[in-house]
Amino acid sequence: DTDNSEFSPALFALEGTFPYPEWDEVPDGFYLVGDPTRPEPEFQKAMIDSVAKVSHIAKADEKGCLIGVPIAQFGVINYPGVGLCGNHTKATYVSTTEVYPDSPNSSPEICNASQVACVVGGLDYVLAQQASK
Repeated sequence: DTDNSEFSPALFALEGTFPYPEWDEVPDGFYLVGDPTRPEPEFQKAMIDSVAKVSHIAKADEKGCLIGVPIAQFGVINYPGVGLCGNHTKATYVSTTEVYPDSPNSSPEICNASQVACVVGGLDYVLAQQASK
């Protein structure tokens, strides 16, 4: 779990947000991270629905959060700031995938299948949007 032991403390130090937010549990399951300045909830729902066919989706904690961020919808958070989402591009559809193979409910194979399902769900959504124009 290097997210809690290495990545997050380094990120919070970089952003100057000490003490860092109170969360210490890495979500168990697949989830998406969107850009809060331009969320695409239908796109993200299509990807989550596709992934749910091959793996489990991370559930919010008792505070309604994943990694300390309130959920925007089931399996999706919109993370403010640079670094965790596709906010380095002006693309219409951006989202970052998160899934951990060390979960007792997962495996590297399930994680790979989840990533593929996510891409397929996203592409199907985008193609359907293009066809309706």
